[in-house]
Amino acid sequence: MIRRILNNSTLMSWASYLTQFGSGLFVFPLLLKVYTDEVKSFWFLTETISGLALMADMGFGSALTRAASYFKAGANYVPRNKKEYDNAAVPENPKINFTKLKDLLTTSFTIYYFLTALCILLLCTLGTVLIKNVIYLAGNPIDLWIGFILLIPYCAISINGVKWRSFLRGLDFIAVEARFSTVIGAIKVVIFIILLSFSLSPAYLIACLLLLEIIRFYYVKWFVLNWFAKFNVKIENRRYFDKPIFNSLWSASWRLGGIFWGNYFVEQGNSLIISQIKNSSLMASFLITTKILTYIKQFSQITLYSKIPTVYELSAQKKMKELKTLASGYMFIGLFIMVSATSALALFGNWALGLFSDNRLVPMFLLIIMGLANFLDMHASYHAGIYTSTNHIPFLWPTIISGAVIFIMGYFLLPGYGIVGLVMLRFLVQLAFNNWYAVFLSLRLLKWPIRNYIYELPLFGARFTYEKIRGFISR
Repeated sequence: MIRRILNNSTLMSWASYLTQFGSGLFVFPLLLKVYTDEVKSFWFLTETISGLALMADMGFGSALTRAASYFKAGANYVPRNKKEYDNAAVPENPKINFTKLKDLLTTSFTIYYFLTALCILLLCTLGTVLIKNVIYLAGNPIDLWIGFILLIPYCAISINGVKWRSFLRGLDFIAVEARFSTVIGAIKVVIFIILLSFSLSPAYLIACLLLLEIIRFYYVKWFVLNWFAKFNVKIENRRYFDKPIFNSLWSASWRLGGIFWGNYFVEQGNSLIISQIKNSSLMASFLITTKILTYIKQFSQITLYSKIPTVYELSAQKKMKELKTLASGYMFIGLFIMVSATSALALFGNWALGLFSDNRLVPMFLLIIMGLANFLDMHASYHAGIYTSTNHIPFLWPTIISGAVIFIMGYFLLPGYGIVGLVMLRFLVQLAFNNWYAVFLSLRLLKWPIRNYIYELPLFGARFTYEKIRGFISR
């Protein structure tokens, strides 16, 4: 039983995120209790800025995962677009293509040298501009500047580790990564609780994150190289650069990179704008609400995303019936979790916050709009993940335009319409295009008419969930 749990990618992904949720459950209240509004805002903003720095990945992480899944499934190349995907032959008697996997790994080394440099540059320039307002509001203490400086090597190691984690996922070792992340996450929670119990500065928390990220980096790197060694595959020339592989990666990653940048400003644009106001209490309220909703969304997404390598393999083998069944089951579970958790937040969120802090969530009307936006965004992202398994990325310009509109228009709306204007702008922009286009393309790929999808998703999902639970218990 224990071994089966440890090797189940979905359960271990949930366990990994539960440790992050534990951070929210145990560390979050301490953060709110120990720190002033300005320091709380600094901490939440460092998380937002580190997310900005990791956008330097430019989509290569997702492209690497997909390429590794293709080569593991026996493919000789990764299609650069939908046309090549449609014309690609289904692998017969597929065997792991070790040669291409090895070339993929060595090619990624060169790529991530440049991406890591870009990450550092973003932190030292744009990151500094964004963080200084909050630090000045806190009285310009030196410890907050030290914390921000420590964020630079933390993000550099994180983005350089993306290639190893992406490769690990592509080889379908999500359970391994999640298992180790669970351990690291549990250690982080314990250390954070100890540090906050002594009311220590966020600089100590960031130093802890840096140390744990170094440990995770070397573990995942060791695991991938050890997997190759078990098959007697040696990485002789680590500087080898396979141009055809890079072209396949780049054909998708530059679009994914643009999409990630657009999504970042869709998701975090409001937080970046709010971080520049002078009202620290209002800033803290909005960032706290956004953080909790992000916890809920990330936890809900684990269901299908833990099966992304399987999605890519089924897509590579063009097994659309199996892909439809898998997707509907895990989407149903994730959406059910999101609705339940968001409803609980709306009903009991302020009561829970009142137990340890004077902070409150945003008003109920705004919370409902933000929760609905989260639901529609996640539903669309599920379908985008399925459709991009074809290596066709048609969401670039809509996402970039949406992010730009939300960020730029939000900046001008804030003085006159406040938080209400920011939240409604984001909701309406997403609803206009991004919330439905990925769904349309995915359903067309799966040959799933919308009228059937509306009632079959909950039907298939409930049946899938029941069979999974029954099968797990009966083993």
